Amino acid sequence: MEFKIKLYTSELTIGMYVCELDRPWLETPFLFQGFLIQSSDELNQLSDICAYVYVDAEKSKGSAAKKLLSMQTWGKESTGKKHLVSNEVTSKSNRENQGLTSAELERQEFYDELRLAKAHYDKTHEYIERALEDVRLGRAVDTKAARKLVSDLAESIVRNYSALVWLTNLKERDEYTTTHCINVCILTLSFGRCLGLKRGLLNSAGLGALLHDLGKMKVPLDVLNKPGKLTKDEFEVMKSHPLHGFDLLKGEEGLNDEVLKIVRSHHERINGGGYPDGLSEQQISKLTRMVSIVDVYDAVTSDRVYHDGMPAHEAVKLMYNWAPRNFDQKLIEVFIRCIGIYPIGSLVELTTGHVGVVVRTDTKSRLRPVVILILDGDKKPYETRKFINLASEVWQAQDEPPEILHILEKDSFGINTRAIIEQECDSLGLPDTEL
Repeated sequence: MEFKIKLYTSELTIGMYVCELDRPWLETPFLFQGFLIQSSDELNQLSDICAYVYVDAEKSKGSAAKKLLSMQTWGKESTGKKHLVSNEVTSKSNRENQGLTSAELERQEFYDELRLAKAHYDKTHEYIERALEDVRLGRAVDTKAARKLVSDLAESIVRNYSALVWLTNLKERDEYTTTHCINVCILTLSFGRCLGLKRGLLNSAGLGALLHDLGKMKVPLDVLNKPGKLTKDEFEVMKSHPLHGFDLLKGEEGLNDEVLKIVRSHHERINGGGYPDGLSEQQISKLTRMVSIVDVYDAVTSDRVYHDGMPAHEAVKLMYNWAPRNFDQKLIEVFIRCIGIYPIGSLVELTTGHVGVVVRTDTKSRLRPVVILILDGDKKPYETRKFINLASEVWQAQDEPPEILHILEKDSFGINTRAIIEQECDSLGLPDTEL
């Protein structure tokens, strides 16, 4: 059982194990949420940042441990000061009463939203699988359910976009069409948030994105899942899917023209070289131009039957070069800013040697995202993963604050990002409310 003793920083000595601070860890330069004091520099750092800390007697070492273990009683005096002992972590309600810093609130909001976001994601996954099967079997698609799902996803994006965007990294090669529809919807909603779209337009963009590839179920499977390059005739068959989707949905109640335009025209290009109608830039709606960008982005970053996906940061560079002939230049620039220099889900190595996954980005601090640390500086895995906010103001006082050194190739050091995300989601449990 953890035995915590509150000590003023002036009373700390080498050998004591610090298990809790008087402020959130994300607001400090300490990479570790719990550490053994091993030097006078660490003592000075603690004195500069904290008024008091909690130390764990049983994890402390040497004479420091003996001193602390002798204090295992409530209200024990030491050096004339009263110390509070507790074997429980401060509850959420207590933290709220004490007042949280912006960084801790951000972290708490992310996890609260992630629990809800995963539930919405799973429901949307079930819906798309069912809708694709309905199209394959010639049954009507439940567009009312789709509208409700997109509305829920949009609410999540507006509250805390990073949680749902994090989940777009849950990709499977053998279910590309399903996850692609979900991801294009989520990323389109995030894109629309960056553009400041009003709720009605945001929902229309998300709904069109979710349904945009239903027509693929009318394409023969040997063409849809061909592991090599399509022949000219096969490509003509593939190019029919936007019209199939449009024909399936055009009579459905509750789908406005904006949604139908997205389904029909998401493969149109601004130079008139797209399909099925060869529209020019002025003839393609703004929402459709948005979805066409997201559609390509998710396609090139996903593992498919005929190729491995490229890293997100490489994809946006490539798409920027494609923009003059294919995409709205202003929209592609906003999309790149929305994705960020270190896209959510990127595996990164810090200048300290630590390795982690980006969980949140901010346009105001594009080089300093929030990262969940997977490996320590010696490349050893954490038993309990740590979080670090590289944008915290406290780093400004450090001579060499931690920064991202570079983005790593996926699966570097044997890290499976999808597995990490699934584990973090599983650890949160199910939402308290019925969705």
